[in-house]
Amino acid sequence: MINIGLKKYSFKVLANHYVLIGLSTLGAYLIFKFSPYLADQIYGELIFPSFRLILDTIHFTFPVPVFLCLIPLVFGVFIYYSISILSTGVKPKGVRLLNWMKFILYFSIIISSSFYWLWGFNYLRTSSIDKLELRTQPIEQDRVFEMLEQQTFTLNLLRKKLSQIEALNPEDNFLGIKPDYCLLSSGLQDFLRDHGFASFGKFRLRYWRPEGILLRNSTAGMYFPFTGEPTIDPGLHPLQKPFTASHEMAHAAGFTDEGFCNLVAWLVCIHSEDNFIRYAGQLALWRYTARAASQLNRERYVAFIDKYLSDEIRSDLLSIQENRDRFPDFFPGLQRRVYDTYLRAHGVSEGIASYNNLLMLVESYSARFE
Repeated sequence: MINIGLKKYSFKVLANHYVLIGLSTLGAYLIFKFSPYLADQIYGELIFPSFRLILDTIHFTFPVPVFLCLIPLVFGVFIYYSISILSTGVKPKGVRLLNWMKFILYFSIIISSSFYWLWGFNYLRTSSIDKLELRTQPIEQDRVFEMLEQQTFTLNLLRKKLSQIEALNPEDNFLGIKPDYCLLSSGLQDFLRDHGFASFGKFRLRYWRPEGILLRNSTAGMYFPFTGEPTIDPGLHPLQKPFTASHEMAHAAGFTDEGFCNLVAWLVCIHSEDNFIRYAGQLALWRYTARAASQLNRERYVAFIDKYLSDEIRSDLLSIQENRDRFPDFFPGLQRRVYDTYLRAHGVSEGIASYNNLLMLVESYSARFE
């Protein structure tokens, strides 16, 4: 146990020497920061896969999401020891406050160190975009509309194929569909193997409860690094779940760049043997492309959509928006600002805007690999 300055009060952590934990984490951070090669070889090839193996084993043996147990436990420990320290009879009061501040420091060291060792050091590894020799160069307006045309043609064909499968109930905008997430996990393993990345076991997707808790904070899904679980909000529209789930699974594989995780999610979806997953993945890319085209030339975009986009796809897009409207934000704009700050602090210079690199990455990937 770690002594926090009171003989009577102490708290259990994963190791006995919190100072050693903090210093080792800081030392590793500095080494990996100045040597991405060592981050690749030591953390990426040895430490992270080892943690991944342990966590994957726990996920498939634990009957419920691990984070649902860990979060209450951590908060419970924090509250219990905070109350114990602040309510002790030690005098003067300033001593109690000082002891509580020490506890906060020790607690923070354990949490932050756990984050970096379990996943956070991935930010210091060589960029996956650089490994695949991809580029994020601006795309000219005419090329964006050419991509929009190609994707619209493909999307119309995929949607027509789905309309011929009665079991999918496309007339109900697929609201009763439950995507096969095992196919997404297998597809991600194929991507990792085909592109020379370290492969892992199957990733088990989890749901946050209650429904809408993430959506009301401008989030569709998240990777929970302390338990290694990719998660999504169950309130998502079925057409958004395959792409979002694949994106979070990409984080579970150690990828940190949001744009690259979007690229991986798109590739996993469009190469799936499931028609619904392929359509959902292509629809996600189409929405990014449509947004870019609309920003470049609104009149040209509207004219194109009115002429070429099928009524079925329009209905799907409306259904997605109506579903999203069911979960208005608790704090509009707050999540974006906080996450943007977080990404920039971890070396993602574009912050949350990196999500929008998908179109450029798709263009670069297609030119290089297809």
